[in-house]
Amino acid sequence: MSQSLFRYLLLQNNDIVLLIGQDGRIVDANDTAASVYEHDRGELLALNIQDLCAPETAFDVSEAIKDSDGRVLEFKISQRSRSGRVFPVEIIARSARMDDEEMLLCVISDLTEPEPAGKSRSKDKKYEELKTAYEEIKTAYVELAKTTYESFNDISSLMLSKRKEEQARKRAELLSNTDYLTGALNRRAFEKRLDAEINRARRENLTLGVILIDIDLFEKINGTYGRQSGNEVLKKLVEFLMQKCRSYDIIGRCGGKEFIICLPGAALEDTFKKAGRLCETIPELKVPGLENIRITASFGVSFLRETYGENISTIFKRAVQALDKAKSDGGNCVRMEE
Repeated sequence: MSQSLFRYLLLQNNDIVLLIGQDGRIVDANDTAASVYEHDRGELLALNIQDLCAPETAFDVSEAIKDSDGRVLEFKISQRSRSGRVFPVEIIARSARMDDEEMLLCVISDLTEPEPAGKSRSKDKKYEELKTAYEEIKTAYVELAKTTYESFNDISSLMLSKRKEEQARKRAELLSNTDYLTGALNRRAFEKRLDAEINRARRENLTLGVILIDIDLFEKINGTYGRQSGNEVLKKLVEFLMQKCRSYDIIGRCGGKEFIICLPGAALEDTFKKAGRLCETIPELKVPGLENIRITASFGVSFLRETYGENISTIFKRAVQALDKAKSDGGNCVRMEE
């Protein structure tokens, strides 16, 4: 490997880069490595790679160099920082001859999941943004289809391709699970999450509440002010719900003007009170172009019963019945399953 390529990887790569001798000693490291492992660079160069591995995790450098023989190796292990944090990593490595010594060059990606975004998930996921993301997915996969790992000239090209592939996969998953207009989960994705929460509630003997929401007089808004104004109402409502709900509550769009919320750990009474607070505050929504229009909604509340045969369909059916009762009572109110 040329010195110039190594310096490029060491200084420019946002992933961890380590150069390791056959005996496991760390010969060089970049700033990202110092930050992640919580050692300054001088301390890192005094360590062996095994010092950075999680307990009971072995990293045989000499064997890796032998297996590599100039080709790229990929594997996953667990490592640890100075403070004792253990985290999973993916290592892409190959042997490299530096200063007349065979060494192992490693580019390491921290696979730790990011912290939940919580209420920040309410940020706009507008149609045009998702459309752009979809085009990026197609472009990334076209590029990947034209390239094989054997054609890579250096390890940085491999890392770039893998990163594009991962970004494309995540964007594809977002598009397949998300309602393009509002950013809420689509019905299929919501039902999958709700089914998982039902199973968890049964295993751990937990409660679970469901709120079904229908915007009052939505057809009149669409007919009078146009579909664009109606779309703004839908987006503002979901933004409002995401702000008012807990980070682990699940919000989905189950129809044109209907939305549904799953509240893990909430009993029927708690769910009813939550729906009541939402019902009282929705009229405070301010929608561009509809400042003089009072937005209201009707609510149907259901919960997970401890009965045989209880499932998504039975919970949803009771929520629909309660919602129908709220609509027949004039709307802008909350009704609970009987």
